[in-house]
Amino acid sequence: MPASRFRVLFSDIGGVLGTNGWDGPLRRRIVAHFGLDFEDIEARHHLMFDTYERGFLSFEDYLRHVFFAAPRAFTVADLRDYTYAQSVAWPDMIDFYRRVKRANGLKLALISNEGAGITEHRIGKFGLRDLADFMVISHFVHMRKPDHAIWRLALNLAQATPEESIYVDDREMFTLVAAELGFTAVRHTSLEDTAARFRDLGLAVE
Repeated sequence: MPASRFRVLFSDIGGVLGTNGWDGPLRRRIVAHFGLDFEDIEARHHLMFDTYERGFLSFEDYLRHVFFAAPRAFTVADLRDYTYAQSVAWPDMIDFYRRVKRANGLKLALISNEGAGITEHRIGKFGLRDLADFMVISHFVHMRKPDHAIWRLALNLAQATPEESIYVDDREMFTLVAAELGFTAVRHTSLEDTAARFRDLGLAVE
């Protein structure tokens, strides 16, 4: 096993290990699929989303507030199930993390902004219980990136320092905040680019 100063690999989920659980492009697909007005939905979404993603609303209650201000020809369950079906895992990236974790003796922890319902569905669908040593998910801990506290909580749970830790995210803002906290931050754009960055950091990636 190669020598490395790193003990823990921290990573986002959406945009790294699979598609995002809930984002603007997905809401646009939902609006098109169900024949809704995007601007109306977005206005309601922005009023409710922080409360939802911090764990103070169920997914069903969030959907009711945002999508059901008027009578609809579909149900909350229809909308929820459509949303869940849009989540797609990226097996190559998941397998890459599994190999890197094993080859370098790293712990793997996931730090993600995701709300109730979506999280549990994706953890099962992506097989994340078998991949990660632990997860820090916004709706469980009532804080979300870019709150510094969510990264500090993850470090405390891992009993690791930022200098011993890598953080991977597809969102540049979050990698910048992690870097300010002392993490070695990697912005994920592709498996190939992340593998090259890991090699530069002295990790075995095969």
